[in-house]
Amino acid sequence: MTKRVPPLPDLGPLTEEYSLYADQNDRWLSGGTEDDVIAEAGLDPTSIYQAIERFARETRNRLEHQRQALSEL
Repeated sequence: MTKRVPPLPDLGPLTEEYSLYADQNDRWLSGGTEDDVIAEAGLDPTSIYQAIERFARETRNRLEHQRQALSEL
């Protein structure tokens, strides 16, 4: 998935923060082997696992942010 053309736009303010994009830094990847490019993009198994851990670890903060946003409607 690319940040420039997400498959479903406007999914909320936290979507970009927790989405895994190959172009996460808005720059071209430096190249190399397929494994190098995948790792640099942050889409290798270790990076994906770390992203899942972060998502789980930040659940309370994320839910509080959403509660606060809903209360402001």
